[in-house]
Amino acid sequence: MSNKFKSVILILPILAMALMLASCAGDNDTEPERITVRLAAPQSAYIEDFDKNLYKLWLEEQTGLTIEMTWLPTGEAEQTVKLALSTGEGLPDAYIGFGNHEIFRNPNIQMYGEQGVIIPLTELIKTYGVNTKRLFAELPEHNIEALMTSADGNIYFMPGFSSSVITQHRQIMWVNKGWLDELRLRPPSTTDEFRDMLRAFKEKYPESIPMAGTEATYGKQAYDFLFNAFIYNDANNSRLLLENGAIGFAPVRDEWRDALTYMRGLYDEGLYSPFSFTQDDQQFRQMANDQSDILGAFLSPGITLTVYQNSPVMMERYTGIGPLTGPDGVKLSTVFTPIPRPNGVITSACRHPEEVLKLFDLMLSEEACLMGRYGEKGVDWDFAGADDISIYGTPATVSIINQLWNTPQNKHLAQICPYVSRPKYSGGVTWDGNITDGEYINAQAAMLHRDFAPEEYITALIYTPEEEARVRQIRADLEAHVKRTVIDFITGKRDVRDDGEWETYLSEYMDLGLAEFLKTAQAVWDRQVK
Repeated sequence: MSNKFKSVILILPILAMALMLASCAGDNDTEPERITVRLAAPQSAYIEDFDKNLYKLWLEEQTGLTIEMTWLPTGEAEQTVKLALSTGEGLPDAYIGFGNHEIFRNPNIQMYGEQGVIIPLTELIKTYGVNTKRLFAELPEHNIEALMTSADGNIYFMPGFSSSVITQHRQIMWVNKGWLDELRLRPPSTTDEFRDMLRAFKEKYPESIPMAGTEATYGKQAYDFLFNAFIYNDANNSRLLLENGAIGFAPVRDEWRDALTYMRGLYDEGLYSPFSFTQDDQQFRQMANDQSDILGAFLSPGITLTVYQNSPVMMERYTGIGPLTGPDGVKLSTVFTPIPRPNGVITSACRHPEEVLKLFDLMLSEEACLMGRYGEKGVDWDFAGADDISIYGTPATVSIINQLWNTPQNKHLAQICPYVSRPKYSGGVTWDGNITDGEYINAQAAMLHRDFAPEEYITALIYTPEEEARVRQIRADLEAHVKRTVIDFITGKRDVRDDGEWETYLSEYMDLGLAEFLKTAQAVWDRQVK
């Protein structure tokens, strides 16, 4: 072999090594491959094009992620997720948009966590949740972290959270302002004044309906409001009471009987319409919006949930009143505790849970939340001017330029993702001066209820899956019995004044499992507050 040929053979490996090193150097100069996050959510009618959505593109720019979405048919979304969780097949990296569904609420989400198909986020939040931890510290009065925590001590979701005076005080009695003015009556402040007002309505307008409601829709039955002048009536928490840390049940108290006696008197005088116990919500709304102006008073969580908002005349017809003082000086208003919703859940199929957690955490930043609710700054909204006031009469913080809420658009994701509506913004939207605006009317009414919460009350009870299984049916049976017996006592089917009948009524709750329910609820509450 010649020396020249030997030299060629020696040079070839050196050249190969050089080419390989050059190739590696070139690879290091290229950008790393983007991580793709696969989300799934129920279809939203308010998001036009996810791929081109301004908020989605901003999130990708901020995180360097590629975000893909699978839309689930609305009517089948929860069942589709249940199937995926049970089989472990077809799971995305994370689910969003299920905040209003039961599937990921406690204790269901703890059950999925124990099965290993949903991952706990507690340690990830400690490590990567900069905005989440800031949120916990920023709004300590709302106990967001505690309300996100399952009974096993883990957090399994990232929150969707809203809080305002309106959302916390939704048990509002609306009375006919025109009738009050014509009769020269002030809005009532006591149960006696309220009854006298209804009597005056009946006498002046004999063909009218002094007061009505409906059992068909939550929060529209007048007795729920009026009972609070006798005893705290927390329809949102199974009518439970809290006194010196001990849980009780309002419907078995003497004060509940007094409230029923008052309501029976209204019914017997023809001041409380019998249609209240048979009509559906559409019929009730027709009554409230009748052109002949036939209704004197009704309960509704918000004026626009009953009265047609597109009619200024209708919106001016009614005014909200504050809680009433009862014969023993009781004056309470039911508080609706804002609960963090499970708007972001990471599954066991996720290969980069820390990146998804950081994405969800970014969504809780102030900048993200403003864009995620109002759209593009300077185009759809801007910060309020120094002289602007809110619907509550306080200094405004946000001014809406282009209203995008509850309409198809492509600027935000309609709060299907983790978010927080900070009270300073949700309660600080600039008022345009329109006194027939529904949100303004609701705000004015809700403020009348701010200072009348009981000293102690249940915020939420977070059961374990086993506890929930034990009390679920009992709880449902108790609430059904409350509603049935309230109607029976008010309408006279059962006599609330008969001591024997009352004793029978009390025993019926024990037969339904009240003692077991209260024992379990007490154990849950003690665990939460220890």
